[in-house]
Amino acid sequence: MTVIILILISVKGYAQHIAETFQEAEKKGYSMQKLDGEYASALHADSTKAVFKGGRSQEFYKAYANMLNTLAVYLNKNNFVWEKPTRIFNRIYFEPDGCISYYLVNLENTGLTASRQKQFITLVNNFIQDYKIEITGNSRFAQCSPVMYQNSK
Repeated sequence: MTVIILILISVKGYAQHIAETFQEAEKKGYSMQKLDGEYASALHADSTKAVFKGGRSQEFYKAYANMLNTLAVYLNKNNFVWEKPTRIFNRIYFEPDGCISYYLVNLENTGLTASRQKQFITLVNNFIQDYKIEITGNSRFAQCSPVMYQNSK
């Protein structure tokens, strides 16, 4: 029984759940270029390189959009207020079970102050600790996209 518990603890401890800016990720040694070598594209123009093909690509798109909407609601509930509509580019790396290992984001040229950027990263870090996208893959996968955030009315 003790062995099983130790194994579960070590597996849980191994999983990464890190949100960071592109610039800080680069400094810490987990840049997009490095991670792109370890994670396949969720969607790809060359379908032979995509984790989600055919009908599964629409299933992924729906799950991805839902994840971004859920994050926006989480930010709002945690008092993160956008001063204006803000476009952010992110690259998210998922484990096959849907856990988020890395959420990298470019916050340059967003107009967010350093303290607001830190608050955003802290909230995203908290969000990804337990969140799983509503789709699983047969390998690790990644997706990038611009996202337009604004306050809900």
